[in-house]
Amino acid sequence: MDWSKVGKLVKSVAPILGTVIGGPAGGAVGGVISLVADAFGVKDTTDPKAIYEAIKTDPEAVVKLRKIEMDNKTELKRIALASDEAHLKDVQNARTREVELAKATGKTNINLYILAWVVVSGFFGSFVLLIFAELPEASGQAVFLLCGALIAGFGSVMNYFFGTSKSSGDKTALLAMRGNK
Repeated sequence: MDWSKVGKLVKSVAPILGTVIGGPAGGAVGGVISLVADAFGVKDTTDPKAIYEAIKTDPEAVVKLRKIEMDNKTELKRIALASDEAHLKDVQNARTREVELAKATGKTNINLYILAWVVVSGFFGSFVLLIFAELPEASGQAVFLLCGALIAGFGSVMNYFFGTSKSSGDKTALLAMRGNK
């Protein structure tokens, strides 16, 4: 079990606290994890399963989690904001890499488009397979796992080319064109 499952459970009653626990930093936010572990009497703050079970079985869990969130709201918001900031810097670094590559070579990265087409083709191909083909019972689990991965990849491709990342990609192309003049 990982911290995202604990975060999801906590988020249902204490949204800010759950976001911090289940976010990218997860278990790395030791002080927050310690607060929750102490409130539920869990000694091992490195074990998400123990904390998850303690929350699930405690009839006073909602009250305890809301109290932790209310008592530490400012600090929790600061941690959540720092986590979002780190994610945005990571995205910005990827965009900067694309711009620098386009400036250096004068070309766009064709591998990006090839990978996108492979994911999209695999996404639709897997669903055609599921609709029209009889799957052997032994391989059904593996096929469903592959479909889940392709769904996530398809969503990422769609967001990159048509979502909020699309405008960033357009800016990257414009900057690259400007640099070549």
